[in-house]
Amino acid sequence: MPSNQKDYKRKKKKHNSEYIKRIIWIVIAVVAIILIIMKVVEVDFNSVKRRFVDDNGKVSIDLETDVNAYPFQLDSSSNIRMVYQNDKLVVLTSNSCNVLNPKDAKPLNHFNHGYSNPIMKNAGNYVCTFDQGGLRLRLDNLKSKVYEQPIDNTLLTADVSESGTVIYATRSDKSKCSLYVVNKSLKKLINLDINSGYIVSVAIDSSGQKCAYAAVNTKNAKLVTTVYTINVGDKKERASFEYEGSNILDMRYCNNDLYIVGDDFVNTVTSQKRKHEAFKKGSANTVCFTYTKDGELLYVYSDYSSASENHLVNVTVGGRVRKKLELKQKPKSITCISNEICVLYSDKIKIYSLTSGDEKESFTCDNSVNYAYKLSTKVFVARSQLIDVIE
Repeated sequence: MPSNQKDYKRKKKKHNSEYIKRIIWIVIAVVAIILIIMKVVEVDFNSVKRRFVDDNGKVSIDLETDVNAYPFQLDSSSNIRMVYQNDKLVVLTSNSCNVLNPKDAKPLNHFNHGYSNPIMKNAGNYVCTFDQGGLRLRLDNLKSKVYEQPIDNTLLTADVSESGTVIYATRSDKSKCSLYVVNKSLKKLINLDINSGYIVSVAIDSSGQKCAYAAVNTKNAKLVTTVYTINVGDKKERASFEYEGSNILDMRYCNNDLYIVGDDFVNTVTSQKRKHEAFKKGSANTVCFTYTKDGELLYVYSDYSSASENHLVNVTVGGRVRKKLELKQKPKSITCISNEICVLYSDKIKIYSLTSGDEKESFTCDNSVNYAYKLSTKVFVARSQLIDVIE
């Protein structure tokens, strides 16, 4: 009898083992078939992954939008700026700032700023709004106010880091300008008098430690813009770079290195000291630009100001230029979420693959659209006094 029980247990164990093996092989076969099918139809595996994984690497689902919530009415049609930030739409108008959940257009944060010339800078979970030419600066996260700070002298420009540290420049009674860096508790980390010129642009890296500012002055009867790099804790600048006769349009730290975008050049600076010329001064006419999620510059330029044909390239932090895409029409703006480049023209919106450069989709629009973002299967646009959805 015991022998029969042992045989029974042995046969049952063998049967279970074979059953598990069959299940495993069935699963492997199904996965293999799926992979073959996806390969045949040339599915973009990265785009599939992005449908289920958010910016923080957490599992999510495709964006399901309540289209009945749109169009979303704004309180003004002037000075509108729309930014996609950490899965939210941040919209600045001449009267207020709204942080919207794009799924249902519900405001997560709203405030009336009362600024004459409002400018907005965004990084991480932080929004810095300031009155350029005025005396007030405000820091918010995506849900609530952190502080609003009165400024002693006229504000020139500002920027914010992902840590909530703010860099800003003002006019000064003792020098041409003053440069400040303050953390989100309003502790001053940098307080410098600047005599090298009037500051027109500032930038701060994600950690709030590396900084840059651009100052305009005259030299030999010509306007010269000089970009200076400095670290928090330094008593003097690390390096400086002169640009005669060119305007600085933007400076931004990406992956700890600095992009400098001018009206006719693009440079990058690594380690706060080494300059790389992606486009030498005078070699390009800047049309528009944006930055990818990975912190690289997408740059649209033409060979001359009235050219109808434009070139879209990817510029790495080391100043290398790659992935040229020819655009037969001058775009108004470009944005990039995940693996898709959204190019806004005066009469259409085209979606291109970031990796291949192939055109994926096209949507019609009119010239009233000022901003466009492709989120999931829909395009969110700012037009006139509305935020709307195009499918």
